[in-house]
Formats: sequence, structure tokens, C-alpha cells
Amino acid sequence: MSKWLQAAKSHVSPPDKTDFTDKTPPEDAREEVLSVLSVLSGAAEMSNACPASNSPARELIEALESDMDLYAEALRIHGPMSYGQAMGVLGWGATRAGQAETGLRKAGRIGFNRLGRAVLKNDEAVHDDQL
Repeated sequence: MSKWLQAAKSHVSPPDKTDFTDKTPPEDAREEVLSVLSVLSGAAEMSNACPASNSPARELIEALESDMDLYAEALRIHGPMSYGQAMGVLGWGATRAGQAETGLRKAGRIGFNRLGRAVLKNDEAVHDDQL
């Protein structure tokens, strides 16, 4: 070995495995948690004060009910169809049409004929022979 390599190896120490990360919480950590909790509790109080009609969840529920009504109207006009056919008729995507069909089925407003197409139930002017 050259004397330069020997000198370099003699001055190289093994890697230090000391963890220098600071594990102590900052002094203001409790204040930050308390401020977050106060904001969350304030939001809960505000949501109780706001009327239900302005709630995004309420708007979503109303939109889904109207989707079910639009799907039912398409079935009334066009007759039995799959949700794929309803997608084309209504200009919707698969998820929206499928969710509306599932909602109508759970509500008991539609049934499925032997071809697997959705058919409105008797209370919505559909004959038993279509089921």
C-alpha cells in the first residue's frame, strides 16, 4: 500500500450511528393542538347553526334523489333498459347511472326482467308481464 492510502485509512473513523433527530416536542405543540381543537369545535358549532338546506351533504342527497327520478323518467319513456343503455339515453357516466339504478332498486321502485333490464314496478304504471 502506498503511504498516502495508509494515511487516509488511518484517519478514517467508522461511521457514527448516533441519531441526531430531536425527539423532544416543541414548547408550543400543546398550543397548536389546542388551537386545532378549538377550530374543529367551532366548525361543529357553526354546522349546527347553519340551516340544513345549505349543507353539502343535503345538496348531494337531493341531487341523488333527482338522479333517481331522472332515471325513472327515462325508464318510463324508453321502457326496460340496462344502466349501460341509460348511460347513453341520459348522457351520464357508468357510476352515476349505476348509483341511480341501485337507489331505485333499494327504494323498491324498479325490478329486473328476465333479460336483466330495469323495469319500473306496478305502482309506476308498468305491467307485470315486463318483469
